[in-house]
Parts: sequence; structure tokens; C-alpha cells
Amino acid sequence: MNPYPLTQRSTILFMTHLATSSLTYGTLKVYLAAIIRAHIEAGFTSSIRDDLLLHFTMQGIKRHHGVPNRVKLPITIALMRMLQNTVANHPTICNHDKAMLWSAFTLAFFGFLRVSEFVAPTSMTFDPQRTLLTADITCNTDLVIALKASKTDPFRRGCNIIIAPSQSSVCAVQAYQAYKALHSSVAHLPAFQFANSNFLTRQAVSNHIRDLLTRASVPDVNRYTTHSFRSGAATTAADANLPDWLIKALGRWRSDAYQTYIRTPPSIIRSVPGHLSLALP
Repeated sequence: MNPYPLTQRSTILFMTHLATSSLTYGTLKVYLAAIIRAHIEAGFTSSIRDDLLLHFTMQGIKRHHGVPNRVKLPITIALMRMLQNTVANHPTICNHDKAMLWSAFTLAFFGFLRVSEFVAPTSMTFDPQRTLLTADITCNTDLVIALKASKTDPFRRGCNIIIAPSQSSVCAVQAYQAYKALHSSVAHLPAFQFANSNFLTRQAVSNHIRDLLTRASVPDVNRYTTHSFRSGAATTAADANLPDWLIKALGRWRSDAYQTYIRTPPSIIRSVPGHLSLALP
């Protein structure tokens, strides 16, 4: 029996059945995302994701199970400045890897990127249809990042992220140029590689974030994750008094975020790095 297309009833029954097991609410959300993704890839364009009854069902499961309160902290522009100094003075990281890590960090911050949008799935393998490759980044006056796919782009329409120079020491354009000066890049390989040719991964980013923040004597380092660049960019943008519609557009959050982004005048988008770099700690 073909389980697709999904129906409201079958999806709710499946989720309530799983809720009676030992699975956590977070795991249930992963299961739900997986079956919705399979539904889309099977060719059914109508999504059950926004079904109101399913939403209320999941909220009920969440209240019944309870969710641990583990608030993650943002990496704001003030912490970016600390990271820049800590990376530069790290005693065991080679110059190539210092430049690579700093470029990846600034790209994630100023591009409001999810970690999956700039790293490879493993240190030795990658998916050319999803992984950010060297060929996907153009660096002239601005950085232009061609994202092929993302969490909120299930049909892989893709979009371009524009990052202008920030006119400060924390600058994604300068960082990428410095990295490229030390790295012999290959267009069809992942954009970020260590000196030993391993690809940058989610785990590597997480490990380096915590190592660097520990060296900088930042408290609660375990509360910083790979998502902290994206949330930190949004926090810094709000502190810089950027309008809500622009923050939502830059982060490509759900609803009409994608449409808002592509309609935003380039002059406004190009002014963003300068605004972020001038935000007070």
C-alpha cells in the first residue's frame, strides 16, 4: 500500500502512535520532517506541514512530553570580534586553517546562514547538489553566494546571498579573499577545506567554536552551537535597528521570507554588513 500522498488523518495517527513510545518530542519532529520531505520528493506539491489540526496535535504532544529548556546563545558582533582575535592567536591551528575558519565564520554570520548551507556532510564526502562549492561563491566587490538548497527551499529553486564589505575588521569579503590567497581551490569541491584536504563539517565547526570561546574565557560555551552565527546575526541586526522585514528577509525565514528577500533593493542589502559591524557590544 502506497502511503503517499499524506493525509491529515494518517499523519496525525502516526505521530500520536509514536508519541506513546519512548521517543522524545525532538525526535518526533525529525520523523515528521522526514515524512513530509518524502511526500514532496514523491511529487506531491501540497504540503501538510501547515495543517492546523496537525499543528495542535504536535503542540499537545509537546506539552505532554515536556521539552528541556536548553536556550542556545547567539554569537553577536561583539563575540565575533573576540573570535577573530582568538583564531588569529591560536597556538596550534596553521595559518591556512585560521583563514579558512574565519572566512566560514564571517560568511555564516553576515549571510545569516544555517550550518548545513556552508559545510559538507562529512570530512571526506559531499553532495554536489546541496553542498556549498567553490564555484558557488563569487568574490569581486561583494561576495555572492549561490545557495542551491536550504531548509525552507524544499524544491531547490536556489537563491543568491549578497554580502558587501562591512568596512570594518570583521568583514566576510576580506576574510574570504585572505582564505583564497592561501588555498588552492577547485571549483567542483566544497568551498571550505582544511590544509589536510578534509572538508569543513558541522562537527568541526562546533568543536572549534567551543575551543575558541573557551580560550577567550567566554562562559557557558556549551550553550553556543553552529546555529549561534545565524541567531547572532539576527540579534545584532535587531540591536542595529534594522527593520523586522529586512531581518526576516535576510534570514530567509518561513512564510514570504524568500519573496521578500529577492524583492529587497540591492542597495539596502549591500548596506547590511556595515550596519552589523557598527553595532555596540
